[in-house]
Amino acid sequence: MNEDIMFGSTIIILVLICWSAAYVCAQTGPIAQDEWADVIDHTSFDSLWHEAVVRGKLRTDGCLSPAYVRYRVALASAMPAAFLPRSRTAFWVNAYLACLLEVMHLRSGYRSTVWDSLWLRRDTFLIASQFLTLADMAREAHVVSGTVGIVACLPTGSSKGAPLPSFAATAKGVRRMMRDQLRRICRSERYLLFDPAGNVLQLSMFFEPLLTSMLKEARSVPDWVLPYVTDQLAAQMALKAKTIEVVISDGIETWRKARPP
Repeated sequence: MNEDIMFGSTIIILVLICWSAAYVCAQTGPIAQDEWADVIDHTSFDSLWHEAVVRGKLRTDGCLSPAYVRYRVALASAMPAAFLPRSRTAFWVNAYLACLLEVMHLRSGYRSTVWDSLWLRRDTFLIASQFLTLADMAREAHVVSGTVGIVACLPTGSSKGAPLPSFAATAKGVRRMMRDQLRRICRSERYLLFDPAGNVLQLSMFFEPLLTSMLKEARSVPDWVLPYVTDQLAAQMALKAKTIEVVISDGIETWRKARPP
């Protein structure tokens, strides 16, 4: 009986120690020393996500796999506050992608609708001991990363949102992932087109909610996108950067040469 009491007391003490450590982490902020240490192991989810992205579209049945279930359990009990910004950024990006996979599987009809962010604020998921929506996770990623450019890593399932990344994020690779995603966006006429004759920079609706933050991070919108466009386009824009007119449009208007008869 005494042994049972001692064992029970030990368990209670261990629980209190773990709770105290979690509380301290939440109050004091990052304590991890390794800049490249991930909050949790993202390896299994990286493989799952890579297989789910097929020719720019998402197969959602991966959320039914045991690997996905284990990963969601790890996300639920994780303590990102104990880690440095790169690790936390990768964590929130992957948490968003994992939950997007699940919500698109459960609400498949939304994939064919026009731009509508309602479902981003509808379903909640247990992440890092909190019940959060996709919009909450995107906000965490933005705050931790320090740049609105992280939105390029957060697709919505809509063709008007960011393209699906090929791989999941890691602490070592999240900055490269963001840069590559921004290049995909800024080098596609579906999102961005510069008319040198009219000195007009056309941007798709994807950029509209980002404009205020872009202007906080750079002197102008053209300056913000400049590092991500092609070298040729960057040279054209740099010559007239101060006078470029920025236009947000539902559809990017382009001129096409007529085919010869």
